Amino acid sequence: MASFEMVTILEHCRLSPALVGDQSLPLTFFDIPWLHFPLIHHLFFYEFPYPNNSIFLDTIFPRLKHSLSLALDHFYPFAGNLIFPPNFGKPEIRYANGDTISLVFAESNKDFNHITGNHQRNVAEFRSLVPELPPVSVSSGSVVAPLLAIQVTLFPKSGICIGFTFRRVTADGNACTRFIKSWASINKLGKETAMEKSGSLPFYDRTMVKDPNGLASIFWNHVGKTKFGGFERQLSTSNVIATFIMGQAHVQKLKKWALSQSSTSSHVSTFTVICAYVWTCMVKAQARNGEKVTEDELEHFVFGADCRALLAPPLPETYFGNCLVSCFATAKTKELVGDNGFLPAAKKIGEAIQERVRKKEGVLKDAEKWISEYESRKDDRIIGVAGSPRFAVYDIDFGLGKPKKSEVVSIDLTGSISLNECNNNKESFEIGLSLPKIQMDAFADIFDSGFLF
Repeated sequence: MASFEMVTILEHCRLSPALVGDQSLPLTFFDIPWLHFPLIHHLFFYEFPYPNNSIFLDTIFPRLKHSLSLALDHFYPFAGNLIFPPNFGKPEIRYANGDTISLVFAESNKDFNHITGNHQRNVAEFRSLVPELPPVSVSSGSVVAPLLAIQVTLFPKSGICIGFTFRRVTADGNACTRFIKSWASINKLGKETAMEKSGSLPFYDRTMVKDPNGLASIFWNHVGKTKFGGFERQLSTSNVIATFIMGQAHVQKLKKWALSQSSTSSHVSTFTVICAYVWTCMVKAQARNGEKVTEDELEHFVFGADCRALLAPPLPETYFGNCLVSCFATAKTKELVGDNGFLPAAKKIGEAIQERVRKKEGVLKDAEKWISEYESRKDDRIIGVAGSPRFAVYDIDFGLGKPKKSEVVSIDLTGSISLNECNNNKESFEIGLSLPKIQMDAFADIFDSGFLF
């Protein structure tokens, strides 16, 4: 087995909001289903070619610490903890004066250009760049689970990695990305006024999340049966991670192909065709490697749809927490592995969007079945999506310029793909995967050859 070097810890500090008193947030029915979900690990890489490390140590370090403390004044839940009362009662997010997040500054001798490439890299190479959450603990009979850890790693004379580990129950990608953008903006501009004037401050009023059907109790009765353990699994030592690019020309070809075979009511979007194409390539790669499944095996593609604007009353875009509905597309293996497997995949994904998001009865129709629907499917036949081009992660500038690479390495734990815009062309898209090497090789061949139609 290959060995992978560790980082050198330069400083480990604890930071808290500067101006926030004790606060608590109840979990809504949008949050509870994520309670046992794996941690989210998101890394941002920035070019930083300065030959003298003193710039980093004397200027970048202190500035990042100060701006983070200011950002936490507005996003205080991240500095708090998930608190389970004695006997594992229903938890809540609680910030108590003096609570902190873990912030590590480190140095790595890894090859920055290698680690930020699109080619296959061993997932284990990212381990030392991923922040570690402090362990789950017990205090006065209550279980205490930290929610966020951050690590800033210097690659001398080449770059910086700013890494985040989030506990998924805290907030969805929308809210987490807004926090990162707010910190970056404060660090770059040295003040909070732009964020305050733009109306981008987080919205915390959870009384606005109406629950007339008691979904929170239904979900907790289900999820609460499993004892909370933190679920802090380690990244794989055998899988490889790689990024694939889909240009706008290929997107338009796929849209044209899908529209030529669909009804006028079908939902054929950029998201639909990208996901349909990747889904079919992944199923074909599994089949090529001799995976033993019947042709009638059910394959599932799941993705979240932000429903803040679709609720009654609607929630503001800045609502902090989870506010996603899950959309499931299901097809038989034999439908996806054929030469035209993309077409049924696109049809199924389009129908899933129509049925879940655009139904007349509202997005919460049959919501009480969400968890049971998910658990009725085989885990190894589910592919999910992490991220969204809407998050514009390549606009996140800490004063270091735009990122060279964004990497959601937790896809190795969740079986998802990552999806975002390209760093140098917002009309093209990056798709990240983590797979065993033999399967990644097959996927790459199928992905590239499919564009020859």
